[in-house]
Amino acid sequence: MNKFLRFSVLAILAIVCNASFAQTTIWEEDWSTAKKDQTPTEVNPNYTFGNGGGATKIYNEKLAGGEAPELLLAKSGGFLTASIDLNGASGDMTLRYQSNRATVNVTSETEGVTVGDATNNGNSYELTVKVPAGTEKLSLTFTNTGSNARLDDIWLFQGEAKKMAGLSWGTASRDVTIGSEENKFPVLSNANNLPVTYTAVPDTAATIDATGAITLIKAGKAVISAIFEGNDEYEAQTVSYTLTVKAAAEEGGGETVDISNTPETAYTVAKAIELIAAGEGLSTKVYVKGTISSIKEINTQYGNATYDISDDGTTSNALTVYRGKYLGGEKFTAGDELEVGDDVVVYGQLKLYNTSNQINTGSSIYSVNGVTTGVNGITTDKADANAPVFNLAGQRVNGNFKGVVIQNGKKFMNR
Repeated sequence: MNKFLRFSVLAILAIVCNASFAQTTIWEEDWSTAKKDQTPTEVNPNYTFGNGGGATKIYNEKLAGGEAPELLLAKSGGFLTASIDLNGASGDMTLRYQSNRATVNVTSETEGVTVGDATNNGNSYELTVKVPAGTEKLSLTFTNTGSNARLDDIWLFQGEAKKMAGLSWGTASRDVTIGSEENKFPVLSNANNLPVTYTAVPDTAATIDATGAITLIKAGKAVISAIFEGNDEYEAQTVSYTLTVKAAAEEGGGETVDISNTPETAYTVAKAIELIAAGEGLSTKVYVKGTISSIKEINTQYGNATYDISDDGTTSNALTVYRGKYLGGEKFTAGDELEVGDDVVVYGQLKLYNTSNQINTGSSIYSVNGVTTGVNGITTDKADANAPVFNLAGQRVNGNFKGVVIQNGKKFMNR
């Protein structure tokens, strides 16, 4: 009899707990069906957006604290507006979302609707939306008033829900060097003191113990995660960041690995991505050869271009050349100076930006389809003493440069 009573009490408690957390979802969006660089309207025709001081679009990253992909709200006024069918719902509603910035403001232009002030727990934000009876559609606008912000895991619901776990690393990536006293590891924000499990995947570059202490092993990358399984009061949550481990620096400075090369020994894109993954010698500029697979922008105002190169000309396993200059470091002056399918050799510094393999800003093109600056395209037989001078990397130099240079299509030693 006692056993039966104990079982009945437990069963009743379970029913009460489950009932207390019953919710009705009005609208949710986690961008899981979106593709990189899509606009909100391309994801859902009921969404409108504004670019503010940049570009509001989908990024395949997870800075907001959820999972990739997520929406970037451009700085200084970028916004997302969603038109939501209420299907008879009204009254008090709860809105939750993930963001890496506190500069995202939520408003509504729908008559009679009031939006409360947001509270946050780490990257998780929550506020109340009051909707008058008879309202058919609800318009909600997320506006960014500061630096670029990310937006993810939007959930509008009625009823009681579990509390947000509120875990956050405060960053999506961190670079550290083996043996350096200047290493600063992200600290998990866990205001609710929830039990978490730590993992490092893979564990070849670094490991993490049950207390969150990290041990560096060798150059490479590891995704560091804190996992909360959830309980009767708080929702489950996993937060992660990418840790890039660099090799130990030599005494007196400088990295132990020299990855410098020449135009004749330019790395393939696959090799460049391998070097980025190793995280060694990335302060050195190198030559990389590939075929342009997509062109994101040729900006003639600033004279730079952003485009992808790959070994086979497809968009898979590509390397992004970010805001690079044209031949010899000259500015781009026309939108047709590069085309998809062009074979290029690019000179620049390799970098991992969040999850994107890149040649960092400040690069230049050494050759396009085998043509290098200063060697081809000579249209006069008379040497021009004032013609520009280039080094063997295709970079324009002044008259004080010492070494082998190219002028008027001819090489000579400038002493």
